[in-house]
Amino acid sequence: MMNCRLPGVALLMMGALAAVAQTSAQRRPNIIIILADDLGFGDIGGFYGGEAPTPNLNRMGEEGMVFSDFHSNGPTCSPTRAALITGRYQQRLGIEQPLPTNWDDEGIGSKDNRGEITIAEYLSREGYTNALYGKWHLGKHPSANPILHGFHDFRGMTCGCGDYFAKMDRNGYRDWWHNDKLVFQEGYATDVITSNAVEFIQRNKTKPFFLYVAYNAIHFPWQTAEDDVLETRSEGGDYTGSEPGPQSKLGPHKPEEVPAVVHKMITKLDEGVGRILNTLKEQGIDEETFVFFASDNGGYLNYNRGVWPKVSSNGPLRGQKGQVYEGGHRVPAIARWPGKIKAGTLTSATVMSFDLLPTILDMLNVTPPDANSPYVLDGVSILPLLLKNQPPSPRVLYWRTPAQKAARDGNWKLVTTRAGESPELFDLASDPGETTNLAAKHPEKVQMLLSALNKWEQSVDRKRR
Repeated sequence: MMNCRLPGVALLMMGALAAVAQTSAQRRPNIIIILADDLGFGDIGGFYGGEAPTPNLNRMGEEGMVFSDFHSNGPTCSPTRAALITGRYQQRLGIEQPLPTNWDDEGIGSKDNRGEITIAEYLSREGYTNALYGKWHLGKHPSANPILHGFHDFRGMTCGCGDYFAKMDRNGYRDWWHNDKLVFQEGYATDVITSNAVEFIQRNKTKPFFLYVAYNAIHFPWQTAEDDVLETRSEGGDYTGSEPGPQSKLGPHKPEEVPAVVHKMITKLDEGVGRILNTLKEQGIDEETFVFFASDNGGYLNYNRGVWPKVSSNGPLRGQKGQVYEGGHRVPAIARWPGKIKAGTLTSATVMSFDLLPTILDMLNVTPPDANSPYVLDGVSILPLLLKNQPPSPRVLYWRTPAQKAARDGNWKLVTTRAGESPELFDLASDPGETTNLAAKHPEKVQMLLSALNKWEQSVDRKRR
């Protein structure tokens, strides 16, 4: 009888093992987005050729996919962040320039934006535990607090920049939060953000999580981890000045010292990325975690009309933060997912910040809002690119600031101003530095892109619901 029962027992055991294997295989991936601040195309090493040593980001690129044509949705902070977390053009949210430091600006929490669905809200519905550590910059008003927009744990700043030690904004107000309460965390902000991220991973390693690590590095004030011995901000002080000196919003260093300071800030940022990647391996969840690194916009080449003559690098690209030339929005980006993304891949596919949200929904087989929804996504999934190196279908992409606007179709890029000056046309395939204006040679392409730009503006500027 024992022999008769063995096949049944074996079948039961095989079924149980299969169920365990299936459960393991079906576990949804952890998702980590690491966003640097003001990091230029030429600021990090490896493919991007930066001078500052970045061994961890270089390793991340060697183990994943490096992007040569990744773009932030805006050439400044808040616009890109709005697009990143909603998958939509930031103009639809009325966030086209950096949000001010005052407390009454509701930003993403405004009445017009209360129907917007953030990446954290999508993932909460799927059972994810979500955290944001670092810079929010989508509104200081209580209605804009991240915990009201899908995040379960928030530690960081709500404004655009703060002292790395005192955790104060440029108006001398404390701005470091745990959820909706002002707190203080001792230490250099980059290290504090990293430690918060590492501890979150350790606490949540057994369940799917979404971790948004939004470093304030390398945004001013330009401070290194050793600068705690120098003067930092005091409560009630005015740190809005752009000239060198103790009241400068740009930090305690002299202009000629800034390039070396920024290199140290980049190295510390790189160390933070390394700590996060090492923690994933230590916790045994390396292959279950998708990690994406990018910058919110290009770097400053200089500041205040050359008073600060050199800050960071955008490599061969024209322009800098705040401009719609490539240097303002073509930024370093790296994706890593061991066992899923082929190691050592370099892609020239054109990708935008707002493509991350639909990509993550695609990973989870979550259906995005349909075309008739007022919250339809503008970004597209790049999951086929990540897994099979299949680029997205051709599309026209747009950038706009209060002063400039641009449209890109394939390698053709139009740059114009809101003042109606003569447009410029560039062929990015042969001229990524945007040195040669081809508008006179290709008037038909200029008209096509101007027409597309006009239609896009009508779409994103229509009365928001």
